[in-house]
Amino acid sequence: MAEILSQEEIDALLSTIGKEEEKEDLAESLIEEKISIYDFKRPDKVSKEQIRAIKNLHDKFARNFSSKLSGFLRTIIEIDVASVDQMTYGEFVLSLSQSVSFNVVNLYPLEGSGIIAIEPDIGFVLIDRLLGGFGATFQNIRPFTDIEQTILLDIVNLMLSDLKNIWAPIAEIKFDVTTQETSPNVVQIVAPSEVVVLIVFEVKMSDYKGIINFCLPVITLEPILTKIGTHDMLSISKKEHTNRVVDILQILDNVSVDLDVYLGDFKINIENFLNLKPNDVCIIQKSLNQPAEVHFNGVKKFEAKIGKQKTKKAIKITKITT
Repeated sequence: MAEILSQEEIDALLSTIGKEEEKEDLAESLIEEKISIYDFKRPDKVSKEQIRAIKNLHDKFARNFSSKLSGFLRTIIEIDVASVDQMTYGEFVLSLSQSVSFNVVNLYPLEGSGIIAIEPDIGFVLIDRLLGGFGATFQNIRPFTDIEQTILLDIVNLMLSDLKNIWAPIAEIKFDVTTQETSPNVVQIVAPSEVVVLIVFEVKMSDYKGIINFCLPVITLEPILTKIGTHDMLSISKKEHTNRVVDILQILDNVSVDLDVYLGDFKINIENFLNLKPNDVCIIQKSLNQPAEVHFNGVKKFEAKIGKQKTKKAIKITKITT
């Protein structure tokens, strides 16, 4: 015969079950807090610190290139880094439009290639400006022609020249365009599952703006990835500042300037001035033994003696004035 439990025993059992359920719920909540989501299809091969360093690097590139491109196109161009992300190459290709200017870039001595993709909404504006227009786009976007791709190549090469300088403190990379296509599906530089770093530049010109993408496969960057970091970028910036000063001084060494030599002056009234004729002689208020003044940009800098060098008139600097 089955044993019948008393009411006190039943209450004790129920209270024990409630406590066990509370312990299980607490354990589950603690476990959930420790769980972090990890996507095996999109592993983070580049650390957040390295992503931040890459963004800082290309922020500087954007400032330099916007100035250079503004001078090249003779109009105001604004370039900003919109984002720096890591994703699979397949996702990058899917994010592009079908009429993009797709430029495959060799990254010698690194083994592999990168991509510079110019979207048509800004690509046609740049082409119109290069051909002498005010910089306008088409209403109906179409694929770029071979001639238009060649025209855009000038801007791509200008961009690669600045990228080489920006990356020089990390690695001496020779950027060269090897292939140009109008569809991102024609060329595959890495497997669709490979992780890439995508730097997105937003380009503004007049009332138009568009995107230029710079894609770098992580597998290609692996040999130099350890050199990219916040600490390294700080030391690089100091070194670059020193090199920048040297570069500026070297550029200034070859700048041509105009020097004006003042032989003297004299006073004349209006009546005599109006009656001046060819072969009239005016006597200046300075003797031949007195030095001539040499002015730079309106400021007296030297004193000189007037003379002749073979068949040409010349001056000899005798004193530097303060």
